[in-house]
Amino acid sequence: MQQPDQTKLQSEVSRSEKARLGLSNPIFVEAIENLKKLYSQSLLNTGVNEQDAREKLWLAYQIVNKVEQHFIEIMETGKLAKRQLEDFRKSIEGQKF
Repeated sequence: MQQPDQTKLQSEVSRSEKARLGLSNPIFVEAIENLKKLYSQSLLNTGVNEQDAREKLWLAYQIVNKVEQHFIEIMETGKLAKRQLEDFRKSIEGQKF
């Protein structure tokens, strides 16, 4: 494995940890839950003639989901990068003996 590859993997592991901290932060979790609840309740309470409002609320709800999913993807990518680094280190150790 080349040094740039290792550096990239280490960067992904670092980003993963930051994403994990964000997803485990009670304020972040509360914000995501509150926004989802607000947008879904507001969406359900729109009137028959409020198509524009429904579309905007649906879009807002989807954006909140995308933000949360992005954090999860960063975290999962970091897990894979960590595993790759561990496998590489094990292969190096195995070659030394």
